[in-house]
Amino acid sequence: MTTLLVATDGSEFGLRAADYALRRHAVESGPVRVHLLNVQPSLAGVNVKLFIRQGSLDAYYREEGEAALESAAARLRSGGIEPTLHIGVGEAAAKIAEFARSTGADEIIIGAHGRGFLADAVVGSVALAVVRSASVPVVLVP
Repeated sequence: MTTLLVATDGSEFGLRAADYALRRHAVESGPVRVHLLNVQPSLAGVNVKLFIRQGSLDAYYREEGEAALESAAARLRSGGIEPTLHIGVGEAAAKIAEFARSTGADEIIIGAHGRGFLADAVVGSVALAVVRSASVPVVLVP
């Protein structure tokens, strides 16, 4: 079985990564498992923890992550793939690479750009950091 990790931030580039996973699934000879991951930036600095309970932060991360995963998950489902949804918290590139290792992903699929600062740069900073830190092939979808 081939295991694909699709990382999305909810942007158009994240949807393009989901589309690529659908095309990849269509040409695969065996079964394909797709993990769909969104990583939320951690807000839990010292000052935040003084004023906001951990349960409230967790609810915020979950709500934001679910919203970011929604469109890509719907697109995968409409193409016949039932993805396993995941939400991480922390530095995006490190979490994506770590998640790929922990799930035994054969490949990471990520949009070449995202919602970050200067999203129209040549290649997004998260995507580039994933390429540098991943232990499996990374497909950057333009």
